[in-house]
Amino acid sequence: MRYHTPLVPARFLGRYKRFLAEVELSTGCRQWVHVPNSGALRGCAAPGMEVLLTQEARPGRKTSFTWRFCRVDGQWVCIDTLAPNQVVAENLAGVGLPGLPGPLAARPEVSLPQGGRLDFVVSHDGRLLFLEVKSITWVEEGVALFPDGVTSRGRRHLQHLAALVGQGYEAWQVFVVQRGDAHLFRPAVGVDPAYARELTRAARSGVKILVWQESVNPPEITLASTLPFDLS
Repeated sequence: MRYHTPLVPARFLGRYKRFLAEVELSTGCRQWVHVPNSGALRGCAAPGMEVLLTQEARPGRKTSFTWRFCRVDGQWVCIDTLAPNQVVAENLAGVGLPGLPGPLAARPEVSLPQGGRLDFVVSHDGRLLFLEVKSITWVEEGVALFPDGVTSRGRRHLQHLAALVGQGYEAWQVFVVQRGDAHLFRPAVGVDPAYARELTRAARSGVKILVWQESVNPPEITLASTLPFDLS
């Protein structure tokens, strides 16, 4: 995927609400920006960090700027949690995913009969597959970690996926690492042990786990390679 509006460089000053941060533009002007990420953004929100914004003036917005990228240890990280869904959608419509050769007919934002919603349902070889996509921005010593905050919603998604497997469907939990410096994925047991346990249960019940790492070259993002994972 590609951001088609020009990227605006700035310096990160602070995040004061979950979806609102303050930056300093290259002109020295301070601006409030929308944060398209409800997570803690561990390691990605230090004062003074170089960031890239997009600007879209739409009625009803508190700010016309949206934070899209930050530079961590010399490389760009995409903090936009909607980007992985767009990249996965592009791949499903094109080359597909490992184990799911494309093009595939995918429907986004699927409501489930028991309540809740998953990111995609895919029609493949006459059967339906369900996919949930999670964005990862937190990496420590080469290990991608999720979640960076307690997520009861994430646990419910895993329970939905496991229930679908029990009903005879195929279900996938897809993690997208939005930076290029990871070599392994692990659940963040120290942050949300309940999520880590639920992920292990889901995998044992037959939910497929797929971890993709992005190549982040603003304004463009592509899926680059799969990563191994360790649920122990």
